[in-house]
Amino acid sequence: MKYPKLFAPGKIGNLTVKNRIVMAALAMGVAEKDQTIGPAFLAYLMERAKGGVGMIVLENTRVDDKHGVAAECQASVARDEHIAPLAAAAEALHKEGVVFFTQLHHPGRETFSNLNGSEPVWSSSSRPCGVCQQETHEMTTEEVEEVIAKFVAGAVRSQKAGCDGVELHGAHGYLISQFLSPYTNQRTDRFGGSFEKRFNFVKEITEGIQKACGRDFPIGIRLTVDELLAPNGVKEYLTLEDGVRICQACEKLGMVYINVSNGIYESFNSLSEPMTYPQGCRSERIRAVKEKVGIPVIAVNMVKEPWFAEKMLEEGLVDFVGLGRAVVADPQWAKKAYEGREDEINRCISCTFCFETLVADTIAGKGPVKCAVNPRAARETLYPAFKKEGAGRTVAIVGSGPAGLEAARVLAERGFAPVIFEKGEKAGGQINIADKPPHKEKIDWIIEYELKQLAMKGITVKTNTEATPENIRALAPYAVIIATGAESIRPRSIKGVNNANVLTVDETLLGRPEISGKKVLLIGSGATGLETAEFLCAKGNEVTVAEMLDAIGKGVYVQHYLDAMDKLSKYDVKYLPSHKLTEITADGAVLEDLKENKNVTVPADYVVLSLGVKSVNTLEAECKKFCDKTFAVGDARQPGRVESAVREGFEAAWDLK
Repeated sequence: MKYPKLFAPGKIGNLTVKNRIVMAALAMGVAEKDQTIGPAFLAYLMERAKGGVGMIVLENTRVDDKHGVAAECQASVARDEHIAPLAAAAEALHKEGVVFFTQLHHPGRETFSNLNGSEPVWSSSSRPCGVCQQETHEMTTEEVEEVIAKFVAGAVRSQKAGCDGVELHGAHGYLISQFLSPYTNQRTDRFGGSFEKRFNFVKEITEGIQKACGRDFPIGIRLTVDELLAPNGVKEYLTLEDGVRICQACEKLGMVYINVSNGIYESFNSLSEPMTYPQGCRSERIRAVKEKVGIPVIAVNMVKEPWFAEKMLEEGLVDFVGLGRAVVADPQWAKKAYEGREDEINRCISCTFCFETLVADTIAGKGPVKCAVNPRAARETLYPAFKKEGAGRTVAIVGSGPAGLEAARVLAERGFAPVIFEKGEKAGGQINIADKPPHKEKIDWIIEYELKQLAMKGITVKTNTEATPENIRALAPYAVIIATGAESIRPRSIKGVNNANVLTVDETLLGRPEISGKKVLLIGSGATGLETAEFLCAKGNEVTVAEMLDAIGKGVYVQHYLDAMDKLSKYDVKYLPSHKLTEITADGAVLEDLKENKNVTVPADYVVLSLGVKSVNTLEAECKKFCDKTFAVGDARQPGRVESAVREGFEAAWDLK
């Protein structure tokens, strides 16, 4: 056994968990519109149960339909009609040997009024969430007692459904967390003021559940043990010292485990860490709790690989390892680790696309969360077992980036015979550029997974082989998939754009040429531009970022923007928003200051262009002349992101008939 501690049974209260892997609660938006667990949600849960996890904590489960709505298609135990579908799920999961808890949740101020009767959102005090920015109502004492009763009722329904226990969601700035924190709790009744009074909310919920369900019914809690608000300039907030004290108080109440977390919406990158954060980035805070409590400690800790999960257990950092995004990306993570097939795991790359779509899609009522590396996640009923009807027919695939490789993988699963052309010397496409900025190594995991899956089926990439209409036609292909990606834009309209001192971001990141100790003017502050700025700074260059729009990073997803700007803050970067590139000279560039209506000259040794990309697709029209089933996917169809490339490759291969 390669991971003996990870697959040893463990105790949580009066329950035995078959291994130390807990699927942590993660909102997916796959419940029915009446918030019940229907076929889609059950299929999602069952894939992960069959994939070998020991315990599943259901997503943030609603207890209050009137003031506690986080999303429309959110699991709920707010009404009796939720019991029967939950019971069916519990029964099915128990047959797989899985321990099953619901996570009782109320968002408090971290939600939106339009989801809650267009009334002000409720909280411990009237301070609004700096992210959601909704009018916020300070709950009266009677309203607090009403919500406590709803938490208790949710636990009772969970018990009636046959769930093994409940987890209180006291993390990430939701309602329980709001009561615990001096930052969000300025009350003067019995629920605010001193530490003991701020603790009364969770105390009365717990005691109410114990009275209604019996003290043998397990209650755990997920807790933010440090709000990490100091970088925001906040003086009084819940610190690690407070968090440890809360954990000790929860243990005295009779809770059976602490699920350690950190951060709130206003320190969001600490609760949903992006790609640049390493595995184990929460260890210090987890250890502080583990040293002070005697009940089991569960924690997610950016764990993506089994070796690191085993290491956490070996070091006594945790008793159980929480996996959230890791099992969204690969439902069979645990099974593959158990069987020593860890090199087959489709590792989460921490791109945070799931959280981006949680906000943009799920909360907005536009569908379930999406995973960049697993198009089937939360769509298991839409994409059930592969139809193996390829019958060995040849499919030519041009390009070995994420879109082309994913198409090849799915086609191989279906019994087709993909032939992959790659004109370069290495598979990966644009990933071979995207992995060059600091701390972006995880993005290579996409390509490593795809190549491993193809190798297992005896399929290799024909590198250093440029596809032409002639050599594609010679294959007599049943279908052709064009996945030739995109290339950086170099606008011909700009005078001097072809000067020797002008580089695209691709050329810069690939070191063609290497630049160090130079003055560099970078044009464009999208996500790629900001990452390239950090790449250049790390090589000792003096960097100026010019942006035509009125703000740097406008349109970049907030988590990526905050992460990039935090890292760039360590360097002396100069920013020039509202400046448009008009001309490039031998010793710099001329920019138009759009606010002042005047030209300014910026001296620079190099000018680096980060102005987006354009599709590379010279073969589609020619291939359609001899193969009707010719499709362009990924950037070759339309420039996008990793998720769209993987999804389009998957869908093209899935839909091929």
